[in-house]
Formats: sequence, C-alpha cells, structure tokens
Amino acid sequence: MTDRIRMLSREEAPEEARAFYDQDERAFGVVLNPTHVMAHRPPILAAGRALSRAVSTDATLPAALRALVCVRIATLAGCPF
Repeated sequence: MTDRIRMLSREEAPEEARAFYDQDERAFGVVLNPTHVMAHRPPILAAGRALSRAVSTDATLPAALRALVCVRIATLAGCPF
C-alpha cells in the first residue's frame, strides 16, 4: 500500500497558502493538485512557485518552443493539460 499526502481544501489550508489557491484559480480555473498538497508547508509551496517562475522567465528557449516542449512532456506523462 502506498501512503499519500492528503490534499488540503482551501478551508483547511493555512492562511498564508490561500493566496496560491487564488493564483491557481485565476490562471487555470481550478486549484492544481500540487498546490493542495504543498499547502501543508507554505514555505515549500512559495519556494516551488519561485523556482517555477525563475525557470519560465529566465529560460533560454523561445516562448513558443517552450510551450510546445511543455505540451509534449505533458502528453508523454499522461497529463491532461
């Protein structure tokens, strides 16, 4: 049996994590699963977001190619995005 980390609803999430729920809803229309999980540790959630932001803004690939790469990786991983 595999242990899983329980996803937190907005109401269960610490106050400092709720802004990330709002960001997800604005950007994607839903709160993403990693946000629900990392809400257990808001500093880790914030650091993960900062890392993602740094990678996407400081990337060396052109934006259009980066988007195609993301779609291809999501397809290979079976992600519905």
